[in-house]
Amino acid sequence: MKKRSIALILTLAIIFSLSGCSIFDKDYGTSVSGGPVSTKKANVKIPEIKSDDEIMPTYFDISLYDEENYSGVYLGKDFQYKIAYSGSAIEMPSSYKDMVKAGFKFMENDKIKLDSKIMAGKSAKVSFVDSYGKQIVAVFYNKASSIKTLISCPIVKFSIPENFLYNSESVYGQFWVNGVSNESAITDVVECLGEPSHFYAVDDNNYYLDYFLTAKDKRSKIRVYINVENDCVTGVEFSLY
Repeated sequence: MKKRSIALILTLAIIFSLSGCSIFDKDYGTSVSGGPVSTKKANVKIPEIKSDDEIMPTYFDISLYDEENYSGVYLGKDFQYKIAYSGSAIEMPSSYKDMVKAGFKFMENDKIKLDSKIMAGKSAKVSFVDSYGKQIVAVFYNKASSIKTLISCPIVKFSIPENFLYNSESVYGQFWVNGVSNESAITDVVECLGEPSHFYAVDDNNYYLDYFLTAKDKRSKIRVYINVENDCVTGVEFSLY
């Protein structure tokens, strides 16, 4: 455990020293190491019918959000990922070779193997595991117009569906995504990533915050799952198609 903790600390120290919290489009805001994100709202259109959510106003200004909880706030075209998981840096976009180089092993099962065929435009969800036994879920996507093997497809999405701090038997490990970690409070998420592009109430206590790149690319680049009762991050996903 000591070796693993030291490895993670060193990885995060290098990444954090290079990036601060995260990188934003100059039209959206700026990220200052150790300080809050200053959001420029002048260019964000105020919706005629606003969100009626009663929880999120605790964390950010929901007058910017419509009745479906969307706003014109984005990460920005210059956004760059800075990611660490279980002591290893994660690349985005990524590949099978990148994961092996980072110390992860592909977990084959009865349904999916490295030489499995992926149809054009289809994806496959698999898991990798590191030397500490910690898993991460990866999505391979065939963006070509013909069938390809899984190993030749890029990884376009990662998912860490569970925060191991709240489950001692979890198969998942420590994560850090542009300043958001498994130890973050909800205010930490907003400080590092800014106000989300969209938020969704799963139930009374659980939400997820979606961060889109631009108005033209509204596929979620980062999705942070939060629990408002315990003020914590419960999981995270990040993608780059």
